[in-house]
Order: sequence, then C-alpha cells, then structure tokens
Amino acid sequence: MIAPIPFQNLEFVLLNADHDLSGFRSSEPELDEFLKEDALVSQNNLISVTRLVLLEGVVVGYFTLVNDSIEVRAVEECDREKNYHFRKYPALKIARLATHSDYERFGIGRSMLRKIFAVSITLSRHVGCRIITVDAKHSAVDFYKKFAFKQAVRSPGETVPLYLDLKNALRQVSRES
Repeated sequence: MIAPIPFQNLEFVLLNADHDLSGFRSSEPELDEFLKEDALVSQNNLISVTRLVLLEGVVVGYFTLVNDSIEVRAVEECDREKNYHFRKYPALKIARLATHSDYERFGIGRSMLRKIFAVSITLSRHVGCRIITVDAKHSAVDFYKKFAFKQAVRSPGETVPLYLDLKNALRQVSRES
C-alpha cells in the first residue's frame, strides 16, 4: 500500500504566468490541455480560478473553481432547506481537478478536496454558498462518492452531475469532533 503524502507537505498556489506546466500530465489529456492552454486566460478573464498543488516545487495536481448554482429539485429532499422559496441554491463548482499521473494514489485528490472544502467554507462567510457541485467523468464518480458527494437528480450524460451539501457536511464534521 502506498503511503499518502501529508497535506502539510503540499503547497496550494494560484496559477500565474511564471509557473512551468510543461511537465504536468494526468490520465486525462483534456485536463492537461486546459491547464496548459486555457486556465490562465480563463483566470485573467475572471471566469475561473486555478490552484496548483506543489510538492517540493513540482506540480502534482491542480483544481479549477467557478461559481455555479443547482436547481432545488436536483437536490435530494433530505438536503433541501425548509421554507426555501427560490429555484436554485448558490454553489461552488469544481470545474477541473487532476492529479499528475506519477502521483496518483498518494492522497493528492483527497488533499485537493480538503482545500476546496476550506475555500467553500471561507466563501460561504462572504456570499451564499450552500452546495459544491461537480460534473464528474464516469471514471471519477466513485472517488467523489467516497467523500459524500451524491448524484444530482438529473440524468447523467457524458458526465455525472454530483453535489455535496455543505450544511449537512459541516453538521457531520461537528458530530464527529
């Protein structure tokens, strides 16, 4: 069994033009292409924000976040807020998440989700952010479900819509503490 890389050994930094991304490769070429060709442009145009995960200066992963919303009816009844009178919940979307293929199974993905949860909690102190969404590739669904993501009540297509209710997740963490 491979020992996970401790969270505190990783550095999370905002993507900038000085980063060398040429050596990054994941198991998904389209994710590599986005990082190398589109992420910085998208970030400069205020469309998304990409954070790199560094281990001793090496890019071992990245994730990209955007604002989102999810229709109330796409959320399971148990996750809905009583007396909520709007059609959608405010959300933070994981637009991209990839681990360098040489560092798969070392807990990098888990650490990225941990950082995303922290970002979403901070965000929710400034603006409404009830849900984290992701349109997961079929091969990644089990990964997200390990972290309590649920399938949205929508038909999956090329990707599978998943969500995590922050309020319920925070309540669960409080109970476990």
